[in-house]
Amino acid sequence: MRETSAAITICPAFHAEPARVIRRLGIWPTVFGLVGLLLFTGTIAWFGWGDVAHALERVSLSGFAAYLGVQMVIIAGLAVAWRLLLRRRHGGSFLLLYWGRMVRDSAGEFLPFSHVGGFVIGGRAIALGGVAFADAAASTLADVTLEFLAELVFVAIGVVLLIALVPHSDLVWPMSIGLGVAFAAGAIFLLMQKGMSRLFRGLAMRIAGQSADAASIGIGRLQAALDAIYARRRRLVAASSMHLLCWFGTGIASFVAFRALGQNISLRDALVIEALLHAILSTGFFIPGRLGVQEAAYTLLGAVFGIPPDIALSVSLLRRARDLVIAVPVLLAWQGIEARRLQPVSGELR
Repeated sequence: MRETSAAITICPAFHAEPARVIRRLGIWPTVFGLVGLLLFTGTIAWFGWGDVAHALERVSLSGFAAYLGVQMVIIAGLAVAWRLLLRRRHGGSFLLLYWGRMVRDSAGEFLPFSHVGGFVIGGRAIALGGVAFADAAASTLADVTLEFLAELVFVAIGVVLLIALVPHSDLVWPMSIGLGVAFAAGAIFLLMQKGMSRLFRGLAMRIAGQSADAASIGIGRLQAALDAIYARRRRLVAASSMHLLCWFGTGIASFVAFRALGQNISLRDALVIEALLHAILSTGFFIPGRLGVQEAAYTLLGAVFGIPPDIALSVSLLRRARDLVIAVPVLLAWQGIEARRLQPVSGELR
C-alpha cells in the first residue's frame, strides 16, 4: 500500500530526503509491513471474512458521513491548537493550519517514512503558505509535544475507567506499566528540546528542506522561536486543553462508528476503548499504518466490553476507509502544490 516512489513524487521539494531515510532503514519497512499485513489478514480470517463483510453492510452512507464529519471537526480543533502556538499574527491563518494538519496526518499515516515524515511535510505545508520556517519548525515540535502529553492524560483517564469498570481485566497491569513508561518518555521528550538536541535540529532542517531556506533558518532562530512558544504559558495551557478535547473527540468518533454498525455501546465504553486503543497502537509505531496491530487491538478491547469480533474488526476497517477518504485528495493536492513550486526551477534548467 505504501511505495517509495509515491513518497518521493508527493514530496519533491525534499529532493533526496525521503529516499535517504528509506535507504538508511533498508528492508525493515518492507519486513514490518509484511508482518503487519500477515497479522491483518490472519486476524480477519480467524474471525471470518464473511461475518466482517456482513457487519460492514450495515453501515449506511449517512452513518459513514457522520463518522467522517466528526473527524473533520476534530481536525479543526487540532488546527486551533496549532494556531495558538504561532507567535506571529500575520502568519498562519486557521485555514492554513487546517490544511497543514491534514497534510501532516495523511502523510504520517500513508507514506512510507513513519509519522516523523508527516511532521516534516505538515511543517513545510504551513511554511510554504507564508509562515516563517523557524516558526513552522518550532510550532510543529511544540504542537507534537503537547499532543503527546494530552494523549498520555487521555490514556490515563482510560486506564482509570478500565480499573473502575473491569477491575480484574488482564489489561490493567500492562496498561498501567506502559503508561508509566510513556510519562517518563514524555519528560525526556521535553528535556531534549532544551538546547535543540540533534534529533530536533534534524527534524527542523528537514522542514526547511535542502534549499536556501535551510541555510537561513539558523539553530539560534529555531531555539528562540521554541523558547518564545514555551514562554507563553496561557497559550500552552489553551493548546494543551484543545488537544485533550480533541482526544475525547476521537472517543465520540468511535462511538459514532460503533453505532453506525448497529452496536449498542455507551459513550463511556467507547471513550475507554479509544483511549486504550491509542496506548496499544503506540507499540506498533514501526509497522506502516499499524497494519494488523489496529485490528488486533480492536478485537482485544472489544472482547473486554462484550463486543463481537466481527463488529470490532469492522470498526477498524471503517476507520481505515475514513482515513483513506481524507488522505487521498489531501496528498494529491499537496503533490500538485509542490509540483507547481518546482516548475520555475525546471524551466530554468531547460
